[in-house]
Amino acid sequence: MKLAVIDIGSNSIRLLLGTYENGRWYNEPKQLWTTRLGARYSDGSLTEESMEASFQAFSDIECKIDTYGAKHALAVATSAVREAANGISFLEHAKQYCTMETRILSGDEEAIYGFKGALQGRLQEGIHYGIIDIGGGSTELAVGSGDDVYWSRSYPVGAVRLQSLSEEGPQAVWEETRLLWDPMMLEGEFGDFIGIGGTITTLAAMDLKLSTYDSRLIQGHKLSRETIEGLIMTLRYMNREERLQVPGLQPGRVDIITSGAEILTSFMDAYEIPHIFVSEQDGMEALQQEWIEKQLQKESKKYIEPSIVH
Repeated sequence: MKLAVIDIGSNSIRLLLGTYENGRWYNEPKQLWTTRLGARYSDGSLTEESMEASFQAFSDIECKIDTYGAKHALAVATSAVREAANGISFLEHAKQYCTMETRILSGDEEAIYGFKGALQGRLQEGIHYGIIDIGGGSTELAVGSGDDVYWSRSYPVGAVRLQSLSEEGPQAVWEETRLLWDPMMLEGEFGDFIGIGGTITTLAAMDLKLSTYDSRLIQGHKLSRETIEGLIMTLRYMNREERLQVPGLQPGRVDIITSGAEILTSFMDAYEIPHIFVSEQDGMEALQQEWIEKQLQKESKKYIEPSIVH
């Protein structure tokens, strides 16, 4: 079975194509279109420019899905769409460009899917883990174990949302967010904090100096608080043209990477976290797994014959 998962974020729209065979997923590298849905009008509605860019992306995605041979596409939208008054109408119009099942995730759902996707196959019995997902419009945290996610939060801070604030000075984002983070509930022995999302994977690619993005190298990469601060300070002394030459820094993130990184350091300072491990897997893989489990349940029910009453 083949499935397309589409993530409609505040900075970009991403596509994951995968085939399920012999009890596991075989995925293609994720593809990305920068559309900036999070750069909204002053009233909070999605801009005409970002919606047009998104419709073009959906047209491209439809072609890629057809070429791949996936018969079903599942699209989820996050903070930019869920907060916009015209978000629902935007999604309905998007279906004219791409045949897909659409759903708007709440902040809590985003956090929980992120946890499950990043930690599938990594959870050790009795060990508790945490994730941070810095998006364009919001940041999600989740803490849990192999049993369940028992604490999650979604905060209205993201790389696109705080871009202009970051440009005011090196301490502006830290000052704005330092008192934002809620006390975190931890139960039992704690393992690692895992970072997911475009900001964090980009920081990992920059630290690794990847001229070509390689998800295999990103997966599990360790980022220390000092390393992230060093990247921030280097970027602050660069203009746009210089940033475009930085290995690992995608063109669609040159103007927002600093604000995203500053959110990450604020988070790490608040909880006294010395380092995080990076995951290329995120909520998209969790949605993929949820979908296949539902399909397998449907298939199994077809083979259960009804009881015969004598």
